Amino acid sequence: RDDLSSSKIKNKPPLTVTMASRASKIAAVARDIFGILPNRGRVRTGMQFLKKPLTGAYEKRYYMEPIEPHARKAQRACTFMPIYTSELQERRAMKLRVLRQRGKGPPKKGTGKRSK
Repeated sequence: RDDLSSSKIKNKPPLTVTMASRASKIAAVARDIFGILPNRGRVRTGMQFLKKPLTGAYEKRYYMEPIEPHARKAQRACTFMPIYTSELQERRAMKLRVLRQRGKGPPKKGTGKRSK
């Protein structure tokens, strides 16, 4: 048995690859596999953010397209349609009505603080 194991060791080619060159080769292969850019100077490249998937399509799907422009265009085309007001406009009008009832609404034109 000793003869066989020693003959196997003798038949191996000499080790010419150093650990540093082997590590650099592994790093090169890893760059190819994972799509990493070589960065020897340790400079920030922004690849962390560029690798992230884009979220614009998901956000566009999440937030619905506003109906107001289409409703206003349809309202201009058809005069017999009722006047369209959005929820935001209704909320603002309601708040303004409440403020005016309490006497806290905006002053009439020309009756502000600086008028003489």
